[in-house]
Amino acid sequence: MRRINKKRWLTFIFAAMVLFSTSCNAKHPIEEVSFTPSDFQVFFYTTNSNPKIENEYLTAIWDLKKDYPEQMDNIQLKETTKEAAERKKIGEYPALVIIKDGKTVSSISGDTDKSKVLQHLKQTVN
Repeated sequence: MRRINKKRWLTFIFAAMVLFSTSCNAKHPIEEVSFTPSDFQVFFYTTNSNPKIENEYLTAIWDLKKDYPEQMDNIQLKETTKEAAERKKIGEYPALVIIKDGKTVSSISGDTDKSKVLQHLKQTVN
């Protein structure tokens, strides 16, 4: 399997988010980054309205991927609807939602630094 370096991965995510946001007529389209480490589903939701904060979450996800590359080889990026995000009880963006057995077991949202997001991910998914 070919390894993707950090800069390339973040560039891909950023470019994909820009493409999604410019191709949609909605005022604030919502992008979803998802992956499934172990028995969990992890969803990251963003509206691309605050790149500095959103980058903290994306960098934490990247750091987790470095620690668990086999478990995180299925990262997906897609555009989703506000209604779909609201079903996961998203009140503030960006947001990270962790689900196990169909139930939300943890979430974090808003202005949070990378270390807190990464700590949150590791505590919940380990």
